Amino acid sequence: MTSASRTVPFAAFGAATVLAGSIGHDLLHMPLQISDSLSLILDAASSPSAWSDFRAHLSEASYFRPMRYATIKVVSDLSNGNYALGYRVFHAALVLVFLLLFVRALQIRDRVGLAAAPLALTVFVGIHTFLGTVKEIYPTNHFLQVAVLALLALNLTQTRGGLLVDMALLLTFGFAALTLESGLLVWVVICAAWISGMPGASRRTVLGATLLLAGYAWVRFGLFSTGLPTIEERTTGFLFERLDPVDIRETFGDRLAPFYAYNVVSSVLSVLFSEPRSGVWVSTKALMSGEPAPRYLVQVGASLFATGLVAAYVVSRLRSGIRKPVTLADRHTVIFGVVLVANAAMSYVYTKDEIMSVAGALYGLPVFGAAVYFLRRWPARSHTWAAAAAICLVCMVGSMAWAVRAAGVHHVLRSQAFVQRNDWTRLEREWRRDGNWGRYADSESLIRELRSQAISTRVVNPYFEPRWMERVFDVDY
Repeated sequence: MTSASRTVPFAAFGAATVLAGSIGHDLLHMPLQISDSLSLILDAASSPSAWSDFRAHLSEASYFRPMRYATIKVVSDLSNGNYALGYRVFHAALVLVFLLLFVRALQIRDRVGLAAAPLALTVFVGIHTFLGTVKEIYPTNHFLQVAVLALLALNLTQTRGGLLVDMALLLTFGFAALTLESGLLVWVVICAAWISGMPGASRRTVLGATLLLAGYAWVRFGLFSTGLPTIEERTTGFLFERLDPVDIRETFGDRLAPFYAYNVVSSVLSVLFSEPRSGVWVSTKALMSGEPAPRYLVQVGASLFATGLVAAYVVSRLRSGIRKPVTLADRHTVIFGVVLVANAAMSYVYTKDEIMSVAGALYGLPVFGAAVYFLRRWPARSHTWAAAAAICLVCMVGSMAWAVRAAGVHHVLRSQAFVQRNDWTRLEREWRRDGNWGRYADSESLIRELRSQAISTRVVNPYFEPRWMERVFDVDY
């Protein structure tokens, strides 16, 4: 291996570190959010141990996430009283690990791969499912945790395998499954990796993970009788609007199969084409209104470019007579396809961008593989001047669109930080109205400390930003 080839992987990891650092900087300057967060922080601070939190959440009505609460407690204890900083540092560290695992899975070894790395990184960060892993400042973002564990499992399957790798894969699956329902996708990753021929995924691993999955089902549905989420629990997108549970019942009655099918199909389309968003066809609705913002063209155009690149790669491989995965890019494409379908199937009750974060995290892998594939073939093929110019123009515009989407992450995080800081100014009034202030009377000093820290956080007022930013960059749907 030459010195240049040894430098290439470090350059790719360096780029990922810089990108993660910029996002981490935003996260460290974001106040903790109140909704779905403050009560968990207060509960963890007063809890005796992580084990007690784990046991207390083994049996719930519709969810089975005991490891999530145990993790929150562990981070709480490690914070040593500085909870805001502790949870934000944990979040930023997860983002760094997330990006490094993604780059490691690419296995960049030469300059051609390094040339395609910026596209892969901007796709990874720019896709809207990534926003759900960073914009929600939960105590510990469980969507991000599961996506990180899924990428960890994929990286383990790309090793040479062995007993230690098998054990690590089983532990990864167990931790993910107990953290969030979408953690079951780690089992899908392991099975798809074995089917596609990844060296680190053996029949023994698949069997062990399947036994753990069966044990999970027995414990959840048999031992603790934990149910599944229902349509009565939250609103969801459908066509051009959001429906409340009552609206869903009025529209579909007891015949919910069409509604479930819509959620699954729209989840698949969302990852591939950035439309719909959480079930709502926002870009189409804006186009029909006659005033589509540029961001819709950027989002859909970028996805059309990347998905078209993957589709062209698949067609080219099939025309070459390839009928089973041979290269790493082939295997990544197969794994992504299987996980995409499985992830969408888990969204049958309601569709949400964050739920698709695992499939979204894997989307950049086949895009990178397709880009490298065509870059290697380019010198060997003759092109007319017009054809070469057209191809270069499409690639340039598509890559720029993804760069804009990746840059837009910072805009969303800054806007979210402003909203969350303002929420803290209304905390006492709203919590007294809802009865939460009395419920957490023993934690009043901690609440006021967190409130003081949040309000004193220096954030950017989005009203002083140029108006074009809202029209070009993504927003919170």
